[in-house]
Amino acid sequence: MKKFMSEIFLENEMAKKLYQKVKDLPIYDFHCHLNPKEIYEDKRYKNLTEIWLLGDHYKWRIMRAFGISEDKVTGDASHYEKFRAFCKALPYFMGNPVYHFAHLELKKYFDLDIPICEENADAIWEKTSQYMQDNVVSPRSLLKVSGVSTLITTDDPLDDLKYHDLLLGEKLECRVLPCFRPDKIINIQNVDFKEYIEKLSKVTEITIDDFNSLMEATKKRIEYFLARNCLCADLSFLDFPKGKGDFYLADSIFKRKINNEIISTEEAEEYMFCIVTRLAKIFAENDMVMQLHVGPMRNCSSTLYNQVGVDAGGDSIGNTLDIEKARNMLDYIDQNGGLPKTIIFTLNPNAYYPLATLLGSFQGNGKRGKMQLGAAWWFLDHKDGIYEQLKINASTGGLGLFVGMLTDSRSFASYARHDYFRRILCSLIGSWIEKGEYSAGSDEKLVEILEKICYYNAKEYFDKKRGVV
Repeated sequence: MKKFMSEIFLENEMAKKLYQKVKDLPIYDFHCHLNPKEIYEDKRYKNLTEIWLLGDHYKWRIMRAFGISEDKVTGDASHYEKFRAFCKALPYFMGNPVYHFAHLELKKYFDLDIPICEENADAIWEKTSQYMQDNVVSPRSLLKVSGVSTLITTDDPLDDLKYHDLLLGEKLECRVLPCFRPDKIINIQNVDFKEYIEKLSKVTEITIDDFNSLMEATKKRIEYFLARNCLCADLSFLDFPKGKGDFYLADSIFKRKINNEIISTEEAEEYMFCIVTRLAKIFAENDMVMQLHVGPMRNCSSTLYNQVGVDAGGDSIGNTLDIEKARNMLDYIDQNGGLPKTIIFTLNPNAYYPLATLLGSFQGNGKRGKMQLGAAWWFLDHKDGIYEQLKINASTGGLGLFVGMLTDSRSFASYARHDYFRRILCSLIGSWIEKGEYSAGSDEKLVEILEKICYYNAKEYFDKKRGVV
């Protein structure tokens, strides 16, 4: 029997050897929800609740499932009470990635191998609190210990990016870059859509009264982001929109919406299709990577939403994607301005094969690995989900071209997820080698390919401009 958490997911001897080669590589985190203000202010943490429980909806979900009252999840209970409640719940969630994440984080940042449970709660609390009293544990220190070289946040088009500017002046070892997230411009059926467009008009000093002026204002904000070293955009929706690229109709739909008229679902999709395809052209012209996060059903519980708000652990996996709509959108973009480098993440694993094979149809244009099936994301970033995504990526394309793991987190301790991913990757490739199914030709080439998947592919994919990577 293996020692607790000692060689987790390193399931063969080759995996153990390969893991030693990649475990200490830097991290290129191309999608997260960390707050640049928190990085700039660099507040010292005093206890584990501040690091783990004040913004992590992964942990909130398991606490609610265990029957813990909301005051000890997101409410007014003390930090100590919240921590004890989490420790009490965690042992019942064996196999859940939160169980593994928490223990990997405890080891990585505090060098503790203690099982997290109610009986050990006080000892863990005291040891980690004392460590934080004796040592600086803060956003910047956690990023440094984690080896993060680049961190790309998720930013609204209206954001002034003040803290990105301030951090640029700090000359940190870790680059903190913005990402353009225009969801509130795209999702025309949002209840606050008109109000948001009015704010966009004010920020850009452009009167937005039709589709063209909307695009002019949006492009101005993209240019603002580009001037602050923005490398990518991120768009999220439940499913790909159905449309024909009828910009006259999109203009009419937009005008009616800001005039408080009701528009149909079909009209909303035509508007979304037009604006997404127009945005993609702008991204391509500016060498920006386009990330698409598709498939989440947001705020499923109205009760929880009304009580806690968004990003509270009330989301779930939507239906499998309409792959024909995805094909039509990508093909339209390809024919009308060219596709940018594109990563598509799906929250529904049933869409993996359709998406992976569709993306393979749009590879090329002198760009290695131009179209990417994104890493196992959100509800799928567990052992089985990561294995499945890696195997499908390998079976339908080129695993050695994969840009690897993302964090997609609001916690500065979540970089242990990259260690989690690297262990699983090494185990998968190690198993192929031990079965005689794979050889890179030399140990040096094998290590080079693994290093690329874990770090260098992402760095080149996002940092490089036009041409072969």
